[in-house]
Amino acid sequence: MTLSLKSICSGSLLLLMLLQFIPLKRINSPVVSDIQTPDVIKNSLKKACYDCHSNETRWTGIAYIAPISWLLSSTVSSGRNVLNFSVWNKQSTMKKAQIKLVIAQGSMHQQIYYTWNPETMLTQLETKTLLHWFND
Repeated sequence: MTLSLKSICSGSLLLLMLLQFIPLKRINSPVVSDIQTPDVIKNSLKKACYDCHSNETRWTGIAYIAPISWLLSSTVSSGRNVLNFSVWNKQSTMKKAQIKLVIAQGSMHQQIYYTWNPETMLTQLETKTLLHWFND
């Protein structure tokens, strides 16, 4: 039995369609205790960090298309496990040094995110301002 290119493509398309029905956890829980910062700091953090490190994730259309949705859901879940600004009071002391380190390195720990969303990259001024604030 030989498979034709048409049957392989049809089977692949059917499989991709069926994959769309696998449920994923794309839930934004309520914010318990957000980090208290001046507006300029909060805006920079929201711009560059909150999509993966808070319960305020913006789930764009691509987050609903398998198999990319699996990668995004997994990345957000692991990001929230490492640092979640929405439950800041539970983790604030230990996390400031880690945040400072990531920002100082250019906040490129998730290169693919910044490639798809270049507008979320911190400017030099924002980086400098954040580092100054986290040093205090």
